[in-house]
Amino acid sequence: MLGLCAAGIIYSFCTVLDQSGTAGTAPWYGMWGAYLRPAPVAFHLVVSAIDPDGSADRAGLRDGDLIDMRALDLNGRLKVLGQPVTGQPITFAILRGTQHLELVFAARPFEIARFWNYFIGDFAALWMVLFAAIIAWKRPYVGGNLLLATSLALVGIGAQLWPVSFTTPWTWTTILTYVASCFAPLAIGAWATFASTYARPLGPARRVALAACWVLVAIDVLAGVGIPDITLGLLPIVGTVTMWFDPTRFFGMLWGLPNYGAFAAALACSALAVAASSGVERQRAWWSLAPLSLMFVVEQLDIYAFGSLSYSAALVIGFLGAFVLIVATLALTYAALNRRLIDIGFVLNRTVVFATISAIVVAAFVLVEWAASEWFAGTNPRASTAISMAVALILGVSLRYIHRFADRFVDNVFFRKRHDDEEALRRFAHEAAFVRDPAKLLERAAIVVRDHAGTDAASILVRSGAAFNLANGGDDANAIVDADDPAIVQLSTWKTPVDLHAIRYTKLSGELAFPMVVRGELVGVLLCGAKRTGEAYAPDETRALLEVAQGVGTALATGRTDEIATIVDTQMKIVQKLDVIAGKLS
Repeated sequence: MLGLCAAGIIYSFCTVLDQSGTAGTAPWYGMWGAYLRPAPVAFHLVVSAIDPDGSADRAGLRDGDLIDMRALDLNGRLKVLGQPVTGQPITFAILRGTQHLELVFAARPFEIARFWNYFIGDFAALWMVLFAAIIAWKRPYVGGNLLLATSLALVGIGAQLWPVSFTTPWTWTTILTYVASCFAPLAIGAWATFASTYARPLGPARRVALAACWVLVAIDVLAGVGIPDITLGLLPIVGTVTMWFDPTRFFGMLWGLPNYGAFAAALACSALAVAASSGVERQRAWWSLAPLSLMFVVEQLDIYAFGSLSYSAALVIGFLGAFVLIVATLALTYAALNRRLIDIGFVLNRTVVFATISAIVVAAFVLVEWAASEWFAGTNPRASTAISMAVALILGVSLRYIHRFADRFVDNVFFRKRHDDEEALRRFAHEAAFVRDPAKLLERAAIVVRDHAGTDAASILVRSGAAFNLANGGDDANAIVDADDPAIVQLSTWKTPVDLHAIRYTKLSGELAFPMVVRGELVGVLLCGAKRTGEAYAPDETRALLEVAQGVGTALATGRTDEIATIVDTQMKIVQKLDVIAGKLS
């Protein structure tokens, strides 16, 4: 998944360079200044919606002109399905009424001043791919996150792979790009599958909608949406390259029905998922599925605009679509950061920490380089080089200590409350052994977790024979849980925290479950509900809560908290006495 995102990021930058060019050179990306649509005549495309004074208009093309694809070479045939290369001539055999004409077309370069909405779309696509990479990196296997990341990555990459978005002078790169664009509709299937992760198990209507979506996506990959310049299917590409059959037959609106049908089925999956969910899960479903639905609606409007409207009307739809795409991406970002997908506090914390480390290292190296050049310039260049190498070595060895300093500094200055809460949880994990009354230990543990983990629901289950019983206040649904419960089995097997939303058919309710393991055996479970802010539990928070669960579990499992405290007190007194003796001897 991260490899797919990396490829998408690289391709996004290539698209921007393709449209903007490099210093002193015009972009490859040329403008047709018209739309080419399916014609009623086999192997022909019809020119329509000509842009006044655009490339097509200057070449002498007129509305209703028929272009014979058979008269074009392979590169020309590929370009009429996508975007032309700036200045690269294409000779067209034109049928205008009863006249047969030959016109030479040369595309004018992309004009950012006029088509700046393209860059808004490129930015939104890059944003989506980057966001998908963050989700895949931080929490890929939680609550359908991997499917969400896949859908986002495919949407972002698919937007860049549209034949209308990218062009190169080379035939082989054009073919590869077109073939890759055929699989862009998989994003719709990933969206529908992601929607189906909510409110499991699926009812009959949801199963039918999901199956229909994937069937229509498969047809769409094979045949395309039915409009050149947008996205293609494998069959139109084969026909265009080989001319064994008429590729324009797949450009009729009939072949666009699978795309519209897949979109409608995925939209139904989303609506049914929201309707079937409840409580916190419904909020998560709404916030994650509504922006996705909006993005796909915009895509469908763009396809309709390119296929049916005039040139100026299609431009207006393109501008509006770019702004809506940004709004939808912002909404999805808010949903992911604030609705349990990833935690914004942790992301900001790590960003500031790494920025601080980088600033310290770069500043130290630049300072020493400046000092060495000032002190040894012109007198001893070898000494200057040796000092630079020594500084680089010292900085490399000291990187761990610099990281610790940056961590403490950022926690104390920017995330003081978060740092204090984690420290409070870790302190209690060590103090648990000194609480003499087990009932008070459980009560205090729940209070500490509620106060410092930001949740209103915290309860502890303690093993009693073949079941786990609720040992303190909490949700009655957790009062008695069988040892064969799926979540209990997973906690017993892996001894790691469990996201309860990712486990089907468990009777445990809440957000996360933390194992209390003593000598390899699960003796209890710490349950934490959703945070009051609706944010996710950050990795450092889960580690601190796991320490609390382990500390409380160890104290409970021994059944001798008084003895533990006594032993620890005795050990401390012995250490103190030895220190006194050592002081006297010295």
